[in-house]
Amino acid sequence: MNELKVGLLALFTIATIVVMSLKITSNQSGFGDYITYRTVIRDASGIFPKTPIKVAGISAGRIKTIELANNNALITFEVLKKVEIPKDSKLRIKSVGFLGDKYLEIVIGKDTEILESMGLVLAEEGAGIENLVKDVTEVMADVKVVIGSIKDTLVPKDREEPMKKILRDVEVLVANTKDATKTMKEIFQDNQGKIDNLIANLEKFSGDIAKQVDKDEPESAMSDVKRILGNVDKMTEDLKNLVADVKAGKGTVGKLLVEDEIADRVEETLSGVQKLVGKVNDIRTELALFTGANTDYGAETDLSLKIFPSPERFYLLGLTTSEFGPEKEKQTTTITNGVTSTEVRRERDKDTYRFNVQIGRKLQNWTFRGGLIESSGGLGVDYEKNQWGSRFSMEVFDYRDNIGVNLRLSTEIQIWNVFYGKVALEDVLQKARSATISAGLRFNDEDLKGLIGFFL
Repeated sequence: MNELKVGLLALFTIATIVVMSLKITSNQSGFGDYITYRTVIRDASGIFPKTPIKVAGISAGRIKTIELANNNALITFEVLKKVEIPKDSKLRIKSVGFLGDKYLEIVIGKDTEILESMGLVLAEEGAGIENLVKDVTEVMADVKVVIGSIKDTLVPKDREEPMKKILRDVEVLVANTKDATKTMKEIFQDNQGKIDNLIANLEKFSGDIAKQVDKDEPESAMSDVKRILGNVDKMTEDLKNLVADVKAGKGTVGKLLVEDEIADRVEETLSGVQKLVGKVNDIRTELALFTGANTDYGAETDLSLKIFPSPERFYLLGLTTSEFGPEKEKQTTTITNGVTSTEVRRERDKDTYRFNVQIGRKLQNWTFRGGLIESSGGLGVDYEKNQWGSRFSMEVFDYRDNIGVNLRLSTEIQIWNVFYGKVALEDVLQKARSATISAGLRFNDEDLKGLIGFFL
């Protein structure tokens, strides 16, 4: 009964992970119908399948496949059907964040004709001489419009010239100024006494100002300013002494700024951190989990992690578990009264664990790898068909004295998004063959980012 409960709990957990993975790692723009488009770029560095496609800064789709076509990268991507893309729309490569993650931005055009499925969206890469000439042309067009506006303003065709009107207004202003000057003269003559009093008050004010600026007067403002300047001179002298100590290498700050060895160490440390961050950013991963049943081994589960330090090289770490392990022969020889008897027994372990540690290299669609395959030495060859979402594999491993090597043929087929089906045939060269049918999940970096982002 406990085994049944554990099995039901495991099935529920796997189903939950499948539903969450399909919802999160599909197009993070949400569920809905999608239309497929294409574009061609010269450099696809930092762009991978499932890289987001954004419109107005919002995720609206993702990249499906990236292929080599005539020395350029042919990118096939899908966008939500509700996002209508005119034929004059442009596609730009952008990056975000400290580590430089890239995404594709679609700049919606103004054409009334909408691009059809599998249509080609033009890509804008970099800021070359063409964009510079385009900007200069636009600036010259704006300058031409400004000059035309100035000309229409200064020399209109059907109206009076503004300059003549300005000169006429100046003549009127001069006449008005003469009248105002005459009026001011009459005002001064009528208020001569008041003006004399005003001048006397100004003289008294000037005397007070002179007293305040007298440096020999103890209570003057100038004396206060002198004392303040003296304190400033003292502070400046202290600051000069402090700077001199720093330059001489006194104190922690002075040693840090003066000693070349410390500065070099700091620079080397920062350079090392920058290189480490760059290498970590270049590493790509692929995580796969399959579970199913084998006609001979019973229930079987396979977990694998691929680490790509570069696009053409990878390391594979994995664990395979099964209800029963491979059948083994154990020979026992007994000598009784000079008579030798040999007993051969077949044994099989239960709940076995087998490990995978391999190194591989990728050449276009082909992958060659070698190392430990299910805890025994072996070699493997894979062929990937990205358009079909399929992978075909052949592995040779586990040499047995009475049977020989195990030749395994298998294929993985993408059912939907990160959900895959797998069929494998064991011991193809032998009579006692067995087959495995399983289903599982396969994630790349973009899928894992979406899944981790959902939980955090």
